[in-house]
Amino acid sequence: MCGRFLSLSQPEHLAPHLEVDEVRTEALPVRYNVAPTQDVYGVIEKDGTRRLGTLRWGFVPFWTRQLTGARQPINARIETVASTRMFADAFRRRRCLLPADGFYEWQARPDRDRKQPFHIADPDGEPLAFAGIWTVWRDPSVEDAAPLFSAAIVTTAAGGRMEQLHDRMPVMLPRRLWSDWLTASEDEAPHLVDAVAALAPPRLTATPIVDRVNNVRNEGPELLEPVPA
Repeated sequence: MCGRFLSLSQPEHLAPHLEVDEVRTEALPVRYNVAPTQDVYGVIEKDGTRRLGTLRWGFVPFWTRQLTGARQPINARIETVASTRMFADAFRRRRCLLPADGFYEWQARPDRDRKQPFHIADPDGEPLAFAGIWTVWRDPSVEDAAPLFSAAIVTTAAGGRMEQLHDRMPVMLPRRLWSDWLTASEDEAPHLVDAVAALAPPRLTATPIVDRVNNVRNEGPELLEPVPA
């Protein structure tokens, strides 16, 4: 799964890296500890234009009656995203890229009472492109309610270095699949599941770090302080 990640890159870096045509967002705060319900950068493609905007992390289905107490999943499994009622429509028609400058995972350790956090990142320091799905919700109790755009990160079985830490990981799309993920038609969408299944394990570094990241209120580069392996 993916329950926390880093958002350090700003639109002026993300736009050329993700081959974006149009930026539709102000810069978000730099965050070393992005948590669910926060706004995050997202890339969608519409009418042949690739756009960088913001989405709320935590998927709010269009049929939700009210936000309070509603289920708002942050992850969607690639194995069932095309068939689960919660996600199937979004997977067919509203897919996105969610850039991240790394993420965190926790490993159970027999020598510790608590799990050991790890900072996972691209070895070259480039932003990762998580596969995502997005949706639009409007509060049915408010006339002319403003739309809420929200998203979930698509996850898959862990591979490579990640297998030693957890059984799941975000789907990290290589550049050659970005366009397919963003533009595949409803008929073509099921083939994306096979394309993800065929991916080789991503190149990643995994660094054990201090457990300050465990608290969502903690922020800053000190979260990445390494500890002995």
